[in-house]
Amino acid sequence: MGVQAKVQELLAVDHVLTDAQLARFGLDGQAFPGLRLTVRPMKDSLREETVTFRALQTESLERGLSRLPHYAATAEIRHMLGASNWEIDHQGFELAPDAVWRDDHGQVAIEYDAGYRPGVVRRKMQAFAECYRETVWATPSSLRSARIQARYPQARVLTVDYWSPPRTE
Repeated sequence: MGVQAKVQELLAVDHVLTDAQLARFGLDGQAFPGLRLTVRPMKDSLREETVTFRALQTESLERGLSRLPHYAATAEIRHMLGASNWEIDHQGFELAPDAVWRDDHGQVAIEYDAGYRPGVVRRKMQAFAECYRETVWATPSSLRSARIQARYPQARVLTVDYWSPPRTE
């Protein structure tokens, strides 16, 4: 499969990826529509990253402008888990997960958190525990991930990075 076909296949599932993510997969997405933005991985952080987001269509980038980091982070979770049979929910309902992964044992709720308030985290964790076999919760901060893991030991908590290019030795 050629590079463009592989990128197209990934974007068909993930909807949005960054140039950094594609580079980590050994791929180049420059043939696809892109939008370069400066983003804050954590909502209330001062740290900013400049990121190029890619999608199959320009409209997908423009329509979801404020949600692009969330979409790229959700894609990063999928790749970290090696998950297939993945369904993304871009509706944004508070108590619905960002994605659902159907594995051999049932449904897994997938959630990306870039700075939810404690009450939101609690409500989401409770709702997911009632409806899904497992919850995978991810944040862009290792400190936040550790705190959430300590508070919710039943969840699998990950730290994700959708903005950093591959490290070169």
